[in-house]
Amino acid sequence: MELPPIWILELGIAALLAAGFLCAQAEYALFLYGLALGFPDLALPLGTAINLRLDDLLIVLFLMRSLFWIPARSSESQKKILAAEAVFYVFCIGSAAIETSFRNPPPAYEFAKMIGCLAILFALPRVVQSRRRMKFLVAGLMCGGIALVIQIAGRLGSSAGNVEANFQEYKNAATFTTWNPNTLGQAAMLLVFSSALGGILFARSRLGRLVWIGLAAGFALIPASMFVRGTTLSLALSFLLFLGLARRWKWILAFAALSLCAGLALRARNPRLFEGATQVDVRTGEGFSHRFDRWQAAIEAIRERPVSGRGFGQEWVYLSSMGSEGRAHNAYLTVWLELGIGGLALLLAVIYQQARVGLSLYGNSQFRYLGALLLALTAVQCFDSFGLPTLYCEKLPTIAVSIAIALAGICERSAAESAPERSRPLPLDGIPQHSEV
Repeated sequence: MELPPIWILELGIAALLAAGFLCAQAEYALFLYGLALGFPDLALPLGTAINLRLDDLLIVLFLMRSLFWIPARSSESQKKILAAEAVFYVFCIGSAAIETSFRNPPPAYEFAKMIGCLAILFALPRVVQSRRRMKFLVAGLMCGGIALVIQIAGRLGSSAGNVEANFQEYKNAATFTTWNPNTLGQAAMLLVFSSALGGILFARSRLGRLVWIGLAAGFALIPASMFVRGTTLSLALSFLLFLGLARRWKWILAFAALSLCAGLALRARNPRLFEGATQVDVRTGEGFSHRFDRWQAAIEAIRERPVSGRGFGQEWVYLSSMGSEGRAHNAYLTVWLELGIGGLALLLAVIYQQARVGLSLYGNSQFRYLGALLLALTAVQCFDSFGLPTLYCEKLPTIAVSIAIALAGICERSAAESAPERSRPLPLDGIPQHSEV
């Protein structure tokens, strides 16, 4: 159906007005961005594996906005993290360019995903520069997260009779069309981090804190109830790390009791699925979804070219030709396989910069909880990357890192603004003055 020219003109004018409004009122654009992440299947396919979503368009809008609205200068910690990220992504682009020159270009999906993550890293922190804007983004993420949970429940309800035999089928049934099953865990990490951030920044009463804690616990149950085992374990360890750094010893006992109750509830609801998901053998690798075989194949590929690597995006091509499953399911091995030892060193440098910023905030009593939260975020992504490519050009973890970068800038600017207040000399009015002799 072809639209009349007048309709096309009117739609174009409406789109321009909407873009102008969202550029001028960035808070509402950030809320819409967080909300849009909760509807992953609302996408326009641009090929076999590439999808264009509303949140992608908003990232482009944020980048265009920076041409007309000059953002505040980045803080020192932001500059260090973004510099490390920039060097890593330039390394990826250079590797892809070299492979393309040898007529072996990376798959279009891998390259598009990498460019998308790069755009997110340099767009979000330039927009989220105040507590007010952070509040709108977190509120949008909470609404999107609740919508996500409702959709997952609906998907499982429509296929309840067909997925009771195997927990992998159960996990696949809950997965959105444009996601893979492990993306559910990445979404849970982002939502738990955002919930904890909302509780630290915006809760003003005990009831408010309990609401945010409830949201964080509810989102953490997403991977547990879907039997995304690696992410569930990573989240549990990071929860304990955060509570320990925050010195909330009683909450550690409460968390342990809640985890035990959640495990018993999952076993009572789906005993067959629970037994299948918990039958693992660390010595042989049985029950780890062939992780040991994948890692061994990746290590053999690394031994052939440990320094230069195979080139960006070549993991699937090379491992498939070796008879493996095509994915190493380990971010560190994947980076080493594709980018060589230099790429792995750059990835570790990025992790170091993130942890360094978290430690810096943790050492400031004013931002102790926020520093503990950033350290927990770094830890959960590092833990999860041992079984998944979480730290390597993945969209939802990149959004979490971008929010952390924005948070570091907000904290440093707040500290800089409050420093003159603390160091301002006392007024002389009312103090007896000695007259000159």
